[in-house]
Amino acid sequence: MAITKFDPFALVGTTLFDDLNRLFDRPLPGRESGFAVDSWTPRVDIAETEAEFIVRAELPGIDPDSIDVTLEEDVLSIAGSRSFDSGTEETEEDGLKYRRREIVEGKFIRKIRLADEVDVDAVTATSSNGILEVTVPKQPAELPRKVTVSVQR
Repeated sequence: MAITKFDPFALVGTTLFDDLNRLFDRPLPGRESGFAVDSWTPRVDIAETEAEFIVRAELPGIDPDSIDVTLEEDVLSIAGSRSFDSGTEETEEDGLKYRRREIVEGKFIRKIRLADEVDVDAVTATSSNGILEVTVPKQPAELPRKVTVSVQR
């Protein structure tokens, strides 16, 4: 007698997977793909040295002039939006009719909590090849101050 392995997916065949694929591929009103997205979150790397925090954000296709970088207390905010001015998904542009749109458009904001000891006045931001790099220097730690005791007579 041969022993066979139990395959739980054999009970439903491929229809379960087909149904899931159709669910995510079905267009929503006004959308070509199954996902209605009006905002997105860029991926970031956050590094720290003794002297500074370095935050790098992936922002491909975004004009650096339209990126808003703010630092309030200990929270760094990176905000902006990406739009390809392509009109609606149903229209044809330059002879192309989109079958799928996966590049996300819309507004984004990313908030990153840093330490309290940052130097707000010395923050710098640069953009190169779709990567935004924000450098946030740390405030030098205040050393204990020796107070001399004067003698009153």
